[in-house]
Amino acid sequence: MNDANTNYLKQHIDILSFRDLASGTITTYTSYMTQFIDWTESFLSSKPLSDISWEELRSYLRFLKDVRELNPRTVNVHIAQLRDFYQYILHRDWDRYQIPYLHYDELLPKVPTKDEVNSLIDSVYNPKHKAELALLYSSGIRVSELTRLKCGDIYHSRHCIYISRSKNRSDRYAVLSERAYDLLVTYIRIFHPTAKKQDWLFPGQKPSSHIHQQSVYNTFKKRLSLLGLSDAGYTLHSLRHGFGLHLYEAGTDIMTIKEAMGHKSLSSTSVYLTLGIGNGRSVTSPYDV
Repeated sequence: MNDANTNYLKQHIDILSFRDLASGTITTYTSYMTQFIDWTESFLSSKPLSDISWEELRSYLRFLKDVRELNPRTVNVHIAQLRDFYQYILHRDWDRYQIPYLHYDELLPKVPTKDEVNSLIDSVYNPKHKAELALLYSSGIRVSELTRLKCGDIYHSRHCIYISRSKNRSDRYAVLSERAYDLLVTYIRIFHPTAKKQDWLFPGQKPSSHIHQQSVYNTFKKRLSLLGLSDAGYTLHSLRHGFGLHLYEAGTDIMTIKEAMGHKSLSSTSVYLTLGIGNGRSVTSPYDV
């Protein structure tokens, strides 16, 4: 990367940091802009970024869509980053008619049944991995939230888990299932007997660092394969969707589910109205039902 483009990228990172975005978001957005700059240097002979035409920008987006086979939703995130880069770094007007967002079908998420979730968790023998998957489903927390839990975030007497600075930049409490808590106790007794409140609940290879999301994903993927569910389209986030859907089907009202899942907007929760049928009762973890 030439000096001018390196300087542009540093400015872009500085603005992302100033916006107080999550570190993972900054890393992703920086990666997207790095890919774009690398492409211009490879295919446009290091042409100055401010001189790149709309047609050339569309060529890059076609490269993402047709060569790299990125889905339209991901391409749209690339477009949004290009727009911000051109407006705030290059101080160039952005024409949304020249670079429109791609249309895509809004697909409903793939959600495992309660029996599939129970079979998945029951198939795990390692107490640590079993507790990880059980917490993801029974509390409806995100995998990024799971990996950053501290031992002191578990409040058994109050049946809740403290989630600090979630995706929406706010703190909240998630429900703590009795069954999941029992699995946590077993895991801590075997693997983490001297744990203190400030320690990571799920430490990585080094006690000073928390477990990586990829480690949790690897466990999940192996279990899916073992149960013959590799082609079901499930992801780790499907466990969170399962929490929301199964609560709704058990009769929990949609506003309670919204709060339990930490959704900023009710529109994020309303997908469960389409996926399931409910009748409106108070919340109990679906893992305990």
